[in-house]
Amino acid sequence: MLVKLIRYIKGYVIFSLTGRYPERFINLLNRNGVNYRELFPKGDKYIGQMAASDYLKIRKTARISSVRLKIERKAGLPFLIKTYKVRKGIAVGAVLAVIIMSVLSMFVWDVKLNGAENLSESSICAALESSGLKPGAFKQSVDFEAAERQLLLKLPQIRWVSINALNSIAEVEIKEKFKKPSVKKGKYPCNLTSSADGVITDTLVSAGTCMVKRGTAVSENQLLVSTVVEGTNELQDKLSYVHSEGMIYADVIEKRTFSLNKRSKVIIPDKNYTEKSSLKFLWAELLIKPGSPGGELNCPVFHNERLCFNEVTLPLGINSINIYSFKTVNKINDKILLKKKALLSEAFNLGEFKIKRKKYSFKELNDKIILNSTYTVNKNIAVKKRVNIE
Repeated sequence: MLVKLIRYIKGYVIFSLTGRYPERFINLLNRNGVNYRELFPKGDKYIGQMAASDYLKIRKTARISSVRLKIERKAGLPFLIKTYKVRKGIAVGAVLAVIIMSVLSMFVWDVKLNGAENLSESSICAALESSGLKPGAFKQSVDFEAAERQLLLKLPQIRWVSINALNSIAEVEIKEKFKKPSVKKGKYPCNLTSSADGVITDTLVSAGTCMVKRGTAVSENQLLVSTVVEGTNELQDKLSYVHSEGMIYADVIEKRTFSLNKRSKVIIPDKNYTEKSSLKFLWAELLIKPGSPGGELNCPVFHNERLCFNEVTLPLGINSINIYSFKTVNKINDKILLKKKALLSEAFNLGEFKIKRKKYSFKELNDKIILNSTYTVNKNIAVKKRVNIE
């Protein structure tokens, strides 16, 4: 490999040899100490390689040997420079490219976060920016150890952090703190009591003595499963106290009340939005498309697009902001809107239970519309109640 590199730097030629006495020419080359390689016959001629500086010295030897030399191909760095010598723009561009890359390597192009599972990237980036670490920052002006300490102080959920500057990318490795495992309480004696009035539909008891059956009507705080368990051995009956476990399902009545003003002001979005975009290179930002917000209220939505090449994020991108406008209008509310509000409550508050029946009743009071909803839901009403035994 090293020999090929030296040959390429010095330059070499591939030549052909024809004539009556090629053997004499080869002998003279060996006697004069001229280096050549791969000299082999090909048809009625010989093909060989030689350094460009040595090829200029064998012209006289060729005339003495009555042979003819012809250059088949020139290769190497000297001939490449000579080829592009007239194209000065390429040389200038190559020099400028080296200078630009050298200057750009002194800045942070991108900040990559690894290991953040529960923490938001925006909070981590905000903490890093307060320490001076952000895209476009001069690497020599950033104290990476201080940035690590600041990140640990501002985000106590992090237990370990390491920042490594790899070329123009700052890799931030984060390890979050472990959540404390829940400690199970001891198996103390307890009963299962009712949390609401209802009618029992199903009993699933794994520990304790069930005191109710299907179809039984129960009231709030009534005993459902007893901690006392009777056992029989050969000598005598034996009572034991257990930690009651089980689920008692019952149909219970749930009531909800919703109200709305007959007339209210609501905020609705406009159909169109204003877009504002700018070209960002490192820390510099050039406005491309100005946008002016309109309407009473405005909501900006930010988009950042960075240019990537060969999986490397470059310090060039477009920042765009879509500004959505809202306006306030007077709206006359009706029963349909109030019913939608009740349906949302059913989905979020009663969604885990099975709703068997529901009934709506509307009434108007002064300037309000009131909806009273009654639900028959099936749910687990068993709650644990500790028993003190002396």
